[in-house]
Amino acid sequence: MRKIFLSCLMVGIMAMPALAGLNYPDIDVKGDLSLKSITADDYDNNSKISDKEDYVQMTAKLLLSADLTENVGLKATLRNVSKQGAGNNGNLDAVLSQTEVYQVNLDVKDIAGKVDAVIGRQNIGEKKNALVYQSSTADAIKLSTKCGPVDVTYVSANGPAKCDTLNAIMLGGKIGPVNAGLARYTAQSSSASADEVLDLIVSGKIPVGCGIDASLEYAKQSGGKVGTVEKDATAMLIKLGCGGCDLGVGKVTCGLTYLNTSGDESGSANRDEAYSGINPSLKLTEIVSDKAAGQKNDDLGYNTSIANRNAIVLNIGLAPAAVDGLNLGLAYGKYETNEKVNNETEYATEINLTANYKASDAVSLSLLLAQMDPGKVIISGTDKAIKIQAGMKIGF
Repeated sequence: MRKIFLSCLMVGIMAMPALAGLNYPDIDVKGDLSLKSITADDYDNNSKISDKEDYVQMTAKLLLSADLTENVGLKATLRNVSKQGAGNNGNLDAVLSQTEVYQVNLDVKDIAGKVDAVIGRQNIGEKKNALVYQSSTADAIKLSTKCGPVDVTYVSANGPAKCDTLNAIMLGGKIGPVNAGLARYTAQSSSASADEVLDLIVSGKIPVGCGIDASLEYAKQSGGKVGTVEKDATAMLIKLGCGGCDLGVGKVTCGLTYLNTSGDESGSANRDEAYSGINPSLKLTEIVSDKAAGQKNDDLGYNTSIANRNAIVLNIGLAPAAVDGLNLGLAYGKYETNEKVNNETEYATEINLTANYKASDAVSLSLLLAQMDPGKVIISGTDKAIKIQAGMKIGF
């Protein structure tokens, strides 16, 4: 049934140009083009071999939307991600062949005057829930309504990337400056096991000098036994941030992030205590996150392995008063493991320097300099890892 419905949606997308020629429906077209020049180490454990990589990553996104009737809209996202010099992209045909229909769904408003629905390929997660499922490629039916101060959302989804069955129930609400949400995700990877994550998040603004934002996310993961092994893991993410203080030279912002996830204890043969979440999507600092994700750069889906982590990251930003549109940033992260690896817990430290300049409403430029110093958990032969990235983003 889902395949039939998605086929109908695809036909609708393909018919958009013809319908536009008839002036029905009106089609809204938006998008952006991002180019990044990246020079980075290969992040392996052999300091004797030079593993520098240089390539350009292009990411193009096209967003199409149309009102079919008064309360029904059709939305689609097309994307292209290619890396010149890092694959078989030697000609333009090879680059264009990587264009895909990323999302396509119907947006139905005010069903029975109370319920909104999104049906089709969509993002079922919320960006603020970093410790649980972040899917942009799920075939889903999402229903939402408002009960007093509480926003209630129900999702029934299937993740085609891994052919897992996935369902989620999310409840959220806002009271004054405080937001709270509860989510329950279950992924069935086989007939023998299912992973379940219960996620609680609270965020808001604490009225202390300069206006401090705070958020807390706690996730508990469990799962049925595979043989004798049972899933039993936890994760916690705390963020504090100052929205901005004017110090004369410009506006200064600062933030502190703390991450703690469980790892397997020695001798826990009957329990899997390493937190894996359900495809968590969390990026703290550049290189350590690249290593955890197993990829250099992908803004569209950054799924990471964050088990056995204890991390503290400090961020400081400055928007100089002398240069309108310029933002400078510094991030320092210290990473350790909760359970010993090779009888060590020191994983890495990393510093990131960033500069972002908004040249106009449509054009922005960015520069990143990152260096990671490996700790004793990483094999001692590993060199310092360096990443340099320059980028341009154009919106239309």
